[in-house]
Amino acid sequence: MFQDAARIAFGAGAKCVAVPEVRVLEVMRHGERRKIGKVDFLLTHLDGDQAVDFAALEVQAVYISGATIRPSFDHYVRTGELKESGKRRPDFRSSAQKRLMPQLALKVPIFRRWGKRFFVATDSTFFSELPSMRPQSSGNSEVTWLSYEFERQREGGYRMQPPTVIHTLWDDVETALREGKAPEKSELLAQLTESASRLQSFTT
Repeated sequence: MFQDAARIAFGAGAKCVAVPEVRVLEVMRHGERRKIGKVDFLLTHLDGDQAVDFAALEVQAVYISGATIRPSFDHYVRTGELKESGKRRPDFRSSAQKRLMPQLALKVPIFRRWGKRFFVATDSTFFSELPSMRPQSSGNSEVTWLSYEFERQREGGYRMQPPTVIHTLWDDVETALREGKAPEKSELLAQLTESASRLQSFTT
């Protein structure tokens, strides 16, 4: 992932290092400055030992809702198939809208303002569950997705394949991952009227 993203950001042959968990925002708390907004990795381009450029890399996997995932994990290792059940399942919505989106909303505008690349690496199954986003050219990309397929090997285990690279604009990502579409006010009022008929009213 580091090499793939850094090659896109800085070109082939660049000397780089991946610096983990760098905080990029400051807030004042009780009169003291505190750093927040931790980026998973800052891919740093080096000239000798001097940092001369950087890009952000966030890594996102799907969360599991329900009971222990171990039986499903063991099944996946044996067969390569994701086994869902009512008690445990990949929770793509929570992983994307509830977890990934707030992280991106906090950090992407900073790197967008700096004119720096922002990468999100995920597996191909997770990416396929995301809402569709309009692809852009590499030069116009504000959020670049690295979607990785894991191929089962005959000798056992899995090998990460070269990524599918998807370039997108932040505005399109923000729109795609927004939590649904708001109803018309009239629809909401009708729903509230129906609910109110079953509840006890009170006076202010």
